[in-house]
Amino acid sequence: MTTAVARAGGTRVGRTSPDTVPEDGRPVVQVLERAFAVLGVFVEARPEWGTSEIARSLDLPVPTVHRILMDLRTLGYVTQDRRTKRFRLGSAAVLLGSRARVVADLRAVALEPVRLLSRELGETALLTGVSTDRTASICLERVESVQPLRLSVEPGRLLPLHAGASQKALLAFMPEEEAERVISGRLDRLCQSTLVDKSTLRVDLERIRRRGFATSLEETNAGVWGVAVPILTGAEVVCAVGIAGPSVRLDREIVRHSVRRTHAAAFEIARTLAYRVPQLSIELGEHELSMGGGS
Repeated sequence: MTTAVARAGGTRVGRTSPDTVPEDGRPVVQVLERAFAVLGVFVEARPEWGTSEIARSLDLPVPTVHRILMDLRTLGYVTQDRRTKRFRLGSAAVLLGSRARVVADLRAVALEPVRLLSRELGETALLTGVSTDRTASICLERVESVQPLRLSVEPGRLLPLHAGASQKALLAFMPEEEAERVISGRLDRLCQSTLVDKSTLRVDLERIRRRGFATSLEETNAGVWGVAVPILTGAEVVCAVGIAGPSVRLDREIVRHSVRRTHAAAFEIARTLAYRVPQLSIELGEHELSMGGGS
């Protein structure tokens, strides 16, 4: 079935496909398109709208727009003035836009330090963030090593937060409630050293918080080691800067140097964006740099 198409600033509002799965009697794609179209009318030049005004602007029935606005209000994406009954963008929409700007600014600022980190250490350097649903990591940027044997990670790749240096660096510094929700859930084994025991994982996360960096060996890929340092703002973790490479090039001195250089790259990114990095532990002894067995 194909419905009529309404437009608002070039936004397609009503097209659906025959195989769209219905939800509450309404095609899912159509509902999403119309919801985003409603959000799209709130612009700087006109931040406040009434229900009928939005309906006329989008050529949609008033009851449809009213229903969408009520849903958006419940989710916090719009707020309604009690006196005038008019709508403005809500805190959830502002937060979403803020996160989008952070990611855009972050990638632009981080690319050169990440590129220099990869060049100096000769391994793949990664910029990793937390997925929108806060259940996984997402590769935001990567600069691959020029060496024939190297780790290759595509931007956009998702990985569980309990496996790998960058993922654990994020998980260790997430708000306690969010982190515990991940830890208490299903911990899949991706590789031979993936931490799937919840008690062992909690001990490792505490170690990461204490020393300011994470390490891993064969937690996500066979024969791959990693080091990562988180970048923080307030009580939130923004991202992690990491290095990953094949274990055939691994020794303790390389790990020690990689920790210091990765921390320096993360600090440079954080300083530019007025963020911070955790203090690096000065106890970079044998026990602190062990790879695997909970690191």
